[in-house]
Amino acid sequence: MDTPREEAFDRLAHLAAEILNVPLTIVSLVDADKQFFKADFGLPSPFRETRELPIDASLCRYTLEGEPIISSNAPADPFLRFHPSTGPWGIVAIIVIPLINPDGHVLGTFCCIEPKVREWTAHEIKVMRELTASIMTEINLRNQIAKLKTEQNLRDTFVAALTHDLRTPLTASKLGVQLLARRHPDLPAVQASVVRVTESLNRAERMIQDLLDANRIKAGRQVPLTVSECDLHAITVQALEELASVYSDRFVLKAEGALEMVADPSGLRRIVENLASNAAKYGAPGTPIEVVLSRSGDQVMLQVKNEGAPIVGSELLTIFEPFHRSRSAVESAQKGWGIGLPLVRGITEAHGGRASVTSSAQDGTCFTITLPLTATSPERFSAVADAERAGANAPAGYQS
Repeated sequence: MDTPREEAFDRLAHLAAEILNVPLTIVSLVDADKQFFKADFGLPSPFRETRELPIDASLCRYTLEGEPIISSNAPADPFLRFHPSTGPWGIVAIIVIPLINPDGHVLGTFCCIEPKVREWTAHEIKVMRELTASIMTEINLRNQIAKLKTEQNLRDTFVAALTHDLRTPLTASKLGVQLLARRHPDLPAVQASVVRVTESLNRAERMIQDLLDANRIKAGRQVPLTVSECDLHAITVQALEELASVYSDRFVLKAEGALEMVADPSGLRRIVENLASNAAKYGAPGTPIEVVLSRSGDQVMLQVKNEGAPIVGSELLTIFEPFHRSRSAVESAQKGWGIGLPLVRGITEAHGGRASVTSSAQDGTCFTITLPLTATSPERFSAVADAERAGANAPAGYQS
């Protein structure tokens, strides 16, 4: 109610007038007090300016039970002849189709009016019904968009509150562990426990960051990068060494020396960790997982290959979608949030790269990440430009 005119509804009102060759069509919304003219063709003054009519003077109120009004001669119709709108509006032949939402509620009407007697054909009535359905499609799309925006706002608020509330005790815990390490530097058992607890806290922090970034990707925003000169080979070696403590010595790294890049080292590590741990969790138990690094021109390629049941074709299309888990992942004993692969793609695309996957019973599953040697993320170039404008010498790393 009371919203501005919109082209989509005006276009349908004009289309109905043209197809049916009538001088007046109206898209109306109704409530307990008034009829609101959302769109029209040929609406006279002053109604075109005021865009409303008291509900007592409206024919639309008679459609609130969901039944249409169709008449070829309203002045001769016992039901319509004495209605206050029939004479003043010059209503003779009329079709009024209710706008009914999916819940069965009547929101208003779509009507066409002819100032002379006219026998409506079945085709003309069908045209009005079809155009009314198109109007409801427009209305339903707007409702869905509004709901999605509300859900997104709630999700953003929830994730922001959750991560804030989680980070506070994590920070306090890390400070306590560091204090414990300083107080007992001569106790190896304490130092070993401190290392294990610190690693667990760091992992929890990474999980929180993953949740934040997955929510950002879901909302259509890009993962922020902090880029610097780094070596993908060294990053991969370190990540696989740590994962080996959990998944044993299943990882086989194939690489030809250093792969120097200008990229986000933390982001590259998250890519390796997610792909390698996924391969270990969902690949055939005990089989080797091949991690291959290569370079071609100004691009580098990371491939993670595992044996085991293939990912079915339909799921390959959605496997990088946020919070989506494949059927095999859901049916497995492994728990997950469905954010690892979306993060892989989000971080890859933030660098200006691309992520893909192939899977078959014969060749296993292979995730391929292709990255430029120098990140092409808009954030990076913005940061570089800011540094240059400030007259600074470009350092090794740029904060996006």
